[in-house]
Parts: sequence; structure tokens; C-alpha cells
Amino acid sequence: MKDTVFGSAVYIKAQEAPSAFSLYDPVPLFRREFEIDGEIKNARIAVQSPGFACYYINGKPITEDIFISALSNYNKLLWYNTYDVTALLRPGKNTIGVIAGNGFFNESFPTVWHHNEATWRDAPQFLLSLKINGKTVLESDGSWKASREHSPIIFSHLRSGEYYDARKADDSWLFGGYDDSDWQSVFCRPIPETAELRPTPCKAIREAEALPPREIIKTDQGYLVDFGVTISGYMEITVQEPRDTEILFRYCEDLDAEGNLKYNGMNKPYFYPESPFHLNKLIASGGVDTFKPKFSYHGFRYVLIEGLSKAPDPALIRACFTHQDIDRTADFKSGDPILNYIYNAGIRSTYSNLFWCLTDCPTREKLGWTNDAAATAEQILINFDIKPLFEKWFEDLKADAYEDGSYPGVIPSHGWGDDWGPVCDNLLFELPYRTYLYTGDSGMLIGAISHFERYVAWLTQKKAENHEFILGDWLGNGSSKLTPKEFVRDFYLIKALRVTTLAHRLNGDDCTAWESKTAQIEQEFIDTYVDEKGYATVTSQTALAMLLQFELYRDREIIAKQLAEAVVRDEFKLTSGMVGIQYLYDALTACGHPEYAYKIITESEPGYKTWYLDGATTLWECWDGKDKGSHNHHMFSNVLGWFYTSLLGIRPDENAPAFEKIELKPAFLKEIGFVRGHEDTVRGRIEAEWSYQNGQFLYKVNIPEGITATFGGEVLTAGKHQFMIGEKK
Repeated sequence: MKDTVFGSAVYIKAQEAPSAFSLYDPVPLFRREFEIDGEIKNARIAVQSPGFACYYINGKPITEDIFISALSNYNKLLWYNTYDVTALLRPGKNTIGVIAGNGFFNESFPTVWHHNEATWRDAPQFLLSLKINGKTVLESDGSWKASREHSPIIFSHLRSGEYYDARKADDSWLFGGYDDSDWQSVFCRPIPETAELRPTPCKAIREAEALPPREIIKTDQGYLVDFGVTISGYMEITVQEPRDTEILFRYCEDLDAEGNLKYNGMNKPYFYPESPFHLNKLIASGGVDTFKPKFSYHGFRYVLIEGLSKAPDPALIRACFTHQDIDRTADFKSGDPILNYIYNAGIRSTYSNLFWCLTDCPTREKLGWTNDAAATAEQILINFDIKPLFEKWFEDLKADAYEDGSYPGVIPSHGWGDDWGPVCDNLLFELPYRTYLYTGDSGMLIGAISHFERYVAWLTQKKAENHEFILGDWLGNGSSKLTPKEFVRDFYLIKALRVTTLAHRLNGDDCTAWESKTAQIEQEFIDTYVDEKGYATVTSQTALAMLLQFELYRDREIIAKQLAEAVVRDEFKLTSGMVGIQYLYDALTACGHPEYAYKIITESEPGYKTWYLDGATTLWECWDGKDKGSHNHHMFSNVLGWFYTSLLGIRPDENAPAFEKIELKPAFLKEIGFVRGHEDTVRGRIEAEWSYQNGQFLYKVNIPEGITATFGGEVLTAGKHQFMIGEKK
């Protein structure tokens, strides 16, 4: 496939075919010397590396970005990056060097996700084009040379770890005059005809924060480094040990009661039957060695170092918090320590899972589970400048559609993940809808109309067959049994129909048929789950909250009363899973019981309180997850959205998206003491706060120009306002 950016460039690799799994499988080095005649006014390089790569010109990296290029279905979409490299080049002789990794493109070990069987799997490779003053001067082609045996990275897998042989470290290959006579010719692979090359629209991954050790503890196994918080990334260390010394680095999120590493079952052979689990290795050169992985990252708080002859210098150790380099757009604080924990942990867990998509966790899987993201999209749009990444990932989603209109459970996908159902597939509708609601941009909605229509037809057929999908109200406290899977399935069909109708309306289409079909399915749903007197026949927290939030009832007051009774019945314990929790807190607030939502959030055990009392610094995968699962999941983080939409009262309106018009409805709860925060919208920053003082609430709000806001029926002009509200008796 001819491309205007890459011209006649081809992918180049050091092996014709990928190696079988081995703990000695060096990642390849590539180099090319070339000459430049004349003045260099501007120079830009375009690169695409499906298994990630590091690029150097005259010994210097071309960017601080890491893990490039972006994840995708490599048979269909190839995201590339471009960089200005004018300052790195000089007239005359120049040298370019590349280190190519494996990523998900060449995962050689078997797992339950079968990436080792992906049809795209091939040896590490890259695509490159260098243009100077608008003219192509260098491309990836058969003139390059490659070496695996000279590579100091002797093993590397994204989900396992990396082994670095410092005895082989020699950066001279990155400069001119290096003797590469024992390097080999490269193998060439054309750009796949089935794949489309696209520029990466979002910010890349970087080392966003450096954390010093909080404590280093001498143990029988070695030295345990505690960084104080759980993050995604890796540790950088500088040591000097006798030549040939093997130093091991074991990464972990948790410790048992005796202070030993505790993996909570994530390292079971079921997940990792052959590969090591979060293990890095340094083979010392005898001199001063600095090591951090280039093509692997971990979820961790602790690193156990084995093999050192003396205690490491804490000044020469740091944890690199790596994630998509995305800015924050909001902040929140309150007088309740559990709410503050939830907020800070939710932000850290979200950052930990920004890896070219929204991953489930940075530990066991690192996969773009769509159910997790569909559950948290709103809080992420509030708290992060996420729209470019959402747009990128949405293209991955559309590219991975099956012929029947359904989707795999993880995106990007190599085809694994059938039958997870609309709890996952809902991302197709949630991402563009929430993006429209918060930014006013309807492009994602309109651009996916054909995908919406195919999916609605498919799910309608599955409903007619009464098909049972894998996921229902996933991972609650017994919640999967409390809410029938068919209830969840049919609810998401209604949501899909509503979003499809909205997309057609925004596109200027006649929506009569879609409105009629939606009304028909809604009435069928009500007839199935609400009796003739107006009472819901499924009385779980999840079902009642969903009925309320989507106005699927005969009598709102009856369902609202049922929800309040259900919460009291359940003794204010959370019994909603990841589906219901998206609607429960807002539903309780809307029907006049924000204090119930607050009590569940801060007192339910197991729940957020459980994690808080255990000293967690991130959110967990399981409410009762002390001894199981990931301790860095964003799946239950959408409660952060409730902090803004309900406690601060800042909620966008579908009829006036992008905060054109808002009705401020803060929930005042004296038990919290105070809340304050801001949200940077597309129309400017909204600031709000309230505090309980002497039986009254002092509410302050600052509205930017371009937003029409009302509070208590009063229209507010741009600027600062404050109100005193009496306590409800």
C-alpha cells in the first residue's frame, strides 16, 4: 500500500520469523549511516513500530515518548508518530539507530488471551521515513543492518519483564564509524494491504512522575523497596556489583502479614504458564550500571531486589510512573477522609491504566477491557483531557467490529473475547455519547451510525433468542445473582437505541422509525419488569437505579420509594456490581436521598471503606480483594463523577451539551463538612464549593463566560456568586 508519509518504506526486521518462547531472545538493534548535503532547514521523521521501538539520531533519542507506537489491531490499523528532529541532524555524516521490542505484536508465551496465536504475530520490526526540507532522504529498507547478538536486552516481554546484560552494553553502535561488519542484512516486509496507516491523534506515554523510595528494608531474600503508593511503570536503579552478578527485581503490589511479596493469584499458571511474572534482571558489568526496562512495565508498589552484595543507595533509585501524558482538568476535596481517599486513588488508578487505551490493570493483563471503560468514561471526561485518546480508541473499537456487528471484550483485539455481551459492547455507545455530552462534539456519534445500526440489529436478534451473555452486573457483592442477565441485556438495547436515535437526529436524519422502535422496546421492557400497579418486579439496587435513571417506569415515585427501601433493606451495604454502580448514586440523589448514596459510599463493607482501612492507595478489582485480584483497577472509579454531578452540582445537559446551559443542584450533607472543586469545561473553569456553618450551608460558585447557569430558579451571570441555604429539617 503506497503512503504519502512513508513513500516506499517497508517494515524491516532482524529475523524472517519470530522465535519460539525462550528466556534468551534478544531484542534487535538496527542501524544506518547516511549523509546530508546542504542546509537543514527542517527535518521530520515518521515512525511506526507495532511492538514498540526506541529511535536515536547521532546517539540521542528522538523523543521523550516511550512505548511507541500505539496499540491497535495491527492487521487493520497502524498508528504512526512524527517528530521534529532538525536539532539532532548535521550536514555530512549521520547515524540512526533503532531498538525494536515485542509488545503485544510478538508475545511468544501462551496465556489465556492467546496473543501468541495472533495472526499478526511476527518478529520485532519498524517502519521509518526521514524527510529533510520536505524531501525524503532515508527510509526503512533493505540497506539497513541488524544485530540481535550485540543487544544487551536479552529478554523482553511487555507483560513479563526484561533482562539486561550490562556486559554487552556499548552505545558506540549509535554513532558513525562503528564497525558493523558482523551485523546482518535485514528482512523486509511490505506494509499490510489490509491495514490503514494513521497519525496518532493523542499524546504519547511518558515517564510522567519520579518517586523516591519511601523505605528500603533488608530481608532474608534481599532488599525490599517500598515506594509508598501503587503505580504503573518501572524502577530505575544505579548499582555497582562484581561482573557476572545476576540481580533480580521482583515487582509486586502487595505484601502478606510477614512482609513477603503477595501476588493475589495474578501470577497463577492459568495466566502465565511459562513466562516469569513481573521479573526484571540485570547482569552486572563490574562497572557502574544503570538499568530500567525499555519495553516492559509493571503494576507495583514494592520491588524486591535479590543478588546485591550491599544495600542499594536510595538516592540512586526511583520509580517511574509511566502513563499517557494527559493533563488533569479537575480537582476535588472534601471534609471526609474516605471521599478524599476515593478521589485520589481513583485518579491514580486511572492514570495507571492509560496505555494507548483504558486497560483493566497494569499487572495481570494490561488489556483494554471495554466493560471497565464503559463504567468509568464520565469521571474520566471530567478529570482528564481525554478526548483525543477516546477518539483514537474509538477508531480501534470500530476497526475490531465482527461481521455480525458485535465486538470482542477487549479493544484492541486480535480476535479473542467473544460473547461478553453488551456490558462490554456498551462502550460503542458510551464513549461517543459522553464525549458529546461533555464537549459538544458530535463527530464520534455521527461517524458511528452504521456501527450503531448493525449492533442494534444484532442485539435485537440476541434478545429474541433470549441469549445469555457472560457478563451481567459484574463483580458486586453477590450482585450477579440479584439482577437477571436478561434485564441487563435488554436495558443496554434501550440505551443503544436511544444513542442511535440521537446520532441520527444530530445528523439531520428523519428519526421517526428509530423513535418508534425505541418506544416499542421501552414499553416491552416496562411490561416485563414493572407490574400493573407500578412496582418493579426486580428489586435489586441495580435494577431499581437503572429504571429510575432511564425513566423506565409507570410511576416514578413508586420506583423511587422501592429503591430507598432496598437500600435500607440491604442495611446500606453496596449490592450493585459494576453495571449498577454507574446509576445507583445518581438515582438515589435524584430521588431525594443523597445521604443514602453517601452512606453506602463511605460505610459499606466490603467497599471503599474496606480499601481505605487497609491502607490502599489505588482502587481494587474486588470489594473483598485483600487476597485476590488486581489492586490497581479503575473499574469502580465512576463515583468520582458523582462528586461533581451531585455533591458539587455540576452536571451537563443533553439538550444543551458542553455546559451551554446547566442547572446547579448541589447535594448538601452536613456530615461531610465541606466540599470544593473545579472542572475545566470546553467553556472555561467552573468552581464550586460549600461548607456547613452554624446550621446553614454556604454555597459559592464561579461561572465562566459562555455558560448559562441557574440555581434555585435564579439565573446566574458570569462571575462569582454565593448563597446561604438553611439546613433541611
